[in-house]
Parts: sequence; structure tokens; C-alpha cells
Amino acid sequence: MNFLNTIISRLEEILVSVALITATILTFVEVVLRYGLGSSLGFSQELVVYLLIFTGLVGGAIGVRAKTHIGVDILRKNFPFKLQKGASITALILSALFCLIFTILGYQHVQILIAFGQVTPEMEIPMFIPKSIIPVAFGLMTFRFAEEALKEIRTPAAEIFAEEEGGL
Repeated sequence: MNFLNTIISRLEEILVSVALITATILTFVEVVLRYGLGSSLGFSQELVVYLLIFTGLVGGAIGVRAKTHIGVDILRKNFPFKLQKGASITALILSALFCLIFTILGYQHVQILIAFGQVTPEMEIPMFIPKSIIPVAFGLMTFRFAEEALKEIRTPAAEIFAEEEGGL
């Protein structure tokens, strides 16, 4: 499992990096073409939007893995470690369920797009291709939230929160 996790982690990081670099380069080229030469690539704006959406959604999965997702700690930190652990695990499980629902709905949406054969306005590729990032990214987030919940379930409460506060 650790080997698979490492591969998925590296793949997430590489894909996000490539997408962000590509979006940046395309935007720069488009600015130079529009303001310098008075022309345009035509497809770059749409592609940059899809690349930034991809970056944000897959970046969300990376954020879950790195424990940088938004959390409300003010109430949790006023309780004993066991209650903190219970609240944290509950929040992780609810987050995983939320992402799982989005994964399922995103998959169903992609299936509908495949059935109708809709294409993107500028690039004229099948619309299901860029929209496929929704079930993929939320599937990754589901995996990451479940993974974090399992880690917290297996780790003693005092260890979890001592690490967070720099104690260990």
C-alpha cells in the first residue's frame, strides 16, 4: 500500500506541476501574440481554464494528504485528546463521504456527456474529457480523506495531537 501511495503522490505532484507550467506558458504566449502581433491561438483560453481547474481539484487531494485542508480547531483544542481524536475522525469520515458523493455524481455527469456527445466550444474535443477531472479529483480526495481517517484511528490520541503541536 505504501508503494502505491508513493506512486499516486508523485503522479499527483507531477501532473499538477505540468498543468500549472503549461497554463502559465500558454497564457504568456497568448499575451505576447495578442498584444505583440495582434493574433491569437484561439484555443488557449479554454485550455488554460481547464488546466487551472485540474490544478485546483487535484491540488485539493494533495492538500488533504499534506493536512493543509481547512479545519476548525478552536473547539476541538479545548477538549481532551480522546474527544479531539473522535471529532477529527468524524470530520475526516464526513469529508470522505462528501467527496465520494461528488465522485459518484461526477461519474454520472460524465456518462451523460458521453451519451450526448457534446464538444467543447473552442477546442472541439468531447466535453467528457475535461469534465472527467471531477470524478477523478474527488475520487483522489475520497482516498486521501479515508487514508487520513485510518491513520488517525490507528494512532493513539496523545501522539496525534502532540505531533500537531510540535511535541514529538
